[in-house]
Amino acid sequence: MLQFEPFSEALLIKYLPYIRNTQSLCSDFSAGCLYMWNKYLNIQFCLWNDTLLIREIIGGQVAFSYPIGANPEGMIDELKAYVYQNRLPLRFFAVDGKTLESIQEDKRLKHAMWAYDRRWSDYVYRVEDALMFKGKRFSGQRNHINRFKKLYGEPHIRFLTEDDSRSVAEFLETYAKEHRGWLELEKREFEQTKNLFDACRMLGLYSAGLFVDEKLAAFSIGEISGDMLLIHTEKALRKYEGVYPTMYSGFIRLLSEAVNQMPKFINREDDSGDAGLRTSKMQYHPTALIHKYLVHVGTPAAKAVRGTVLAEKDIVLTEIRESDRQAYLALNTDEDNNRLWGYDYRKDPGITGALTEDTFYDSVLFDMQAGDSVNFAVRQSEDGPMIGETILWNFTSDGFAEVGCRLFPAYHGKGYGRRAFGLTADYAECSLNTRVTARCFHENIPSHRMITANGFVHVRRDDTYEYFERRAATDR
Repeated sequence: MLQFEPFSEALLIKYLPYIRNTQSLCSDFSAGCLYMWNKYLNIQFCLWNDTLLIREIIGGQVAFSYPIGANPEGMIDELKAYVYQNRLPLRFFAVDGKTLESIQEDKRLKHAMWAYDRRWSDYVYRVEDALMFKGKRFSGQRNHINRFKKLYGEPHIRFLTEDDSRSVAEFLETYAKEHRGWLELEKREFEQTKNLFDACRMLGLYSAGLFVDEKLAAFSIGEISGDMLLIHTEKALRKYEGVYPTMYSGFIRLLSEAVNQMPKFINREDDSGDAGLRTSKMQYHPTALIHKYLVHVGTPAAKAVRGTVLAEKDIVLTEIRESDRQAYLALNTDEDNNRLWGYDYRKDPGITGALTEDTFYDSVLFDMQAGDSVNFAVRQSEDGPMIGETILWNFTSDGFAEVGCRLFPAYHGKGYGRRAFGLTADYAECSLNTRVTARCFHENIPSHRMITANGFVHVRRDDTYEYFERRAATDR
């Protein structure tokens, strides 16, 4: 069976030859990204038969890279056995278009569903464009650079070394003062920026800074992988006009003069759904966007029929509708109600912009399209307002699904949750052909009662949760 090792700097360095030889163009499989996000993604590595597999936690569930190395075909068979024996889903993260085609053509990977989120698509540019900014379409960038030169003189850009560590720290302190009210993802990215700078030499990355009056005004960190330069960090102080295009073009020029073979393309990674950043990146005229698919193989959600309605007297389960967006926003942002659901939207790195009625509605649509969940709105009549939600998720390769239910507080203690939960569990067994599990916090006595009232038996506990499984129909 496959054996995974938890992330360490030594393992990352050991597996760099595989990582840098991957055929994927996605930034996720670069040394810099793996180093920056290992703390939050619980990254693990597995080397089998000269083939590397990366395991992460994506959206609260295990996901894997498509195999990298000499024997991806054999690794797929090993991975299928691994997820089955460990009651895990078979999910692939950061799948580019070419790899998606391979998955679709592989007869072993049946009942797959997939989706991509535009927020995480990588932007790819031509090096020659960044060097020269020729033509009318780049007049804005040229004007910004000329403005910088007029105000601060000829740009002084050089590679950074360990001796610049203090300057980088001071720069980041000033940068943090300029940016208030960060979202969770922005906090995490900023926390890891200094760590990535300190790891540049170890990982073979390039860092360069733009200086004004001997003070660091901007800096970038990049990595060459095949015919692609990946830029992991681009940061500049707002008080310097024209600083971003000046730093960007200058960094590319500096690298092109220093390396033996400059790549033809630049991957400036995603925009995280930031409207301003998206506008800026589009103004640099990308030659391509690399969409990253999340692929769920063998998901029971593939059997779910859109528009299914489940009913029992005054409880009706329907799909979550566009008209539910406002109610769904309220359901997800009720902090007290969600405390025992185990969710805090303020700490959700998937929220990358201002909260709107589309924030959670778009998220649930993505999860369902990718085959990660089947969600129902709970109502008292088919045309009535949404009073809660049930969910089937955590689909495992050995045929299990987890059931969850949450209602608005006004509907607690009236039996609605128990019946909605039971309808969802019955649907999973009868229509999706899965066994069902559930869990709740130790202190959540009402959920404990709701679960056991629907034929679930307690199977184990850990430091946080009580776990339950429903007896097979033949045993009930």
